Amino acid sequence: MKYLKWVLLLVVAVVAVTLILNIGDARRTATVMVGGVDAVAYQEPRIAVKMPDGPPQPKVSPEEAGISQEGIQAVLDYAGPRNTRALIIGHGGHIAFEKYWGGTSLDMPVDLSGFTPVLSALVLGSVMNDERSVNLDTPLSGYISEWESDPRGQVSLRQLLTRSSGFAKPAGWPWPGTPPALYALGQDLRPVLLSWPLDPALRQGESPADVNADMLALALSNRFQQPYDKLLTERIWKPIGAGDFSMGAGARAGCCIRTRLGDWMRIGEVLANDGVFEGTQLTPPNFVNHMLKPMFPNASSGYFTRVGTTGQFAAHDVAWLESPGKQRLWIVPSLRLTILRVGGEPPADKGWDEAMIPDNIIRNIAGWQPGKVGEGFDPNKFAPH
Repeated sequence: MKYLKWVLLLVVAVVAVTLILNIGDARRTATVMVGGVDAVAYQEPRIAVKMPDGPPQPKVSPEEAGISQEGIQAVLDYAGPRNTRALIIGHGGHIAFEKYWGGTSLDMPVDLSGFTPVLSALVLGSVMNDERSVNLDTPLSGYISEWESDPRGQVSLRQLLTRSSGFAKPAGWPWPGTPPALYALGQDLRPVLLSWPLDPALRQGESPADVNADMLALALSNRFQQPYDKLLTERIWKPIGAGDFSMGAGARAGCCIRTRLGDWMRIGEVLANDGVFEGTQLTPPNFVNHMLKPMFPNASSGYFTRVGTTGQFAAHDVAWLESPGKQRLWIVPSLRLTILRVGGEPPADKGWDEAMIPDNIIRNIAGWQPGKVGEGFDPNKFAPH
């Protein structure tokens, strides 16, 4: 017992000295050893991208958007006590309602790691819009020459989007030199991803979203000989007039973009309007519609999105992005509706109902009609696979 105590003290001392000296990347290594991968997710070094100020997204009043005050008040009564810092509603490409707590604003940068992977799918959609020869069933060997004779080269772009690639999860504690540590700390993701293994035990839809998004970004970067941050900037950020953003070293596509609340509302409009933003078609018709549909029968996920099951919401086509703390971007294409909730984890005694916020807006917006019995996703219209 005494020996174990001295070993633990020695480990603590080594970590403490490392943190104090901050030699090279040692501080981040020590941080990830103690606090896990999430502890370094938004630490430096990061890639910062400066963007010129674009025109603001147009605004209308809730009344002009056809949203009743009754519905908005019900949402505020629910969201306010649950550690919400921002609640924004968009309709038809306009900002229709904003409510902030604690000094938050539409231009405030936020860290929404779970939202990040969907951007890689939109970049791919933009590529497909320009080059119709790009096919979702193209294997990765066509983009990553190192895998020409490797089983990983047989994984298709579609399998990345549907998280059915079989790429392993970065599981386990991130001790130095382990795959989770290399994945979290690597400033050059390319060699890490090229050595990433397949896990034959994973079933359809179980491969991790972050790894699959990073693999997709690697393939696209190889194809265009441009880093992913440049592709994201030119193909998505500039066309929608989004502002400054930053991302993890290595131009990570799977996690940890930091950008303004208002920019996520712009992304929400792209998703709600089948890839169109203020008249500009960013993706092929129906590409985004497929992103927001179940990947497989009975699945609750689309292309790096979550999708509602039959009867879960007041509208049949609710999809959403999610990040820790019950942070959500709900999308309802049939109503051109987007709802962004940012904040902290709701208190345990308050509980959380996934449908409460979107349903109170859906049911109180002009044009909504109660669904018919049995209405929902047509099983014959799932995202093709």
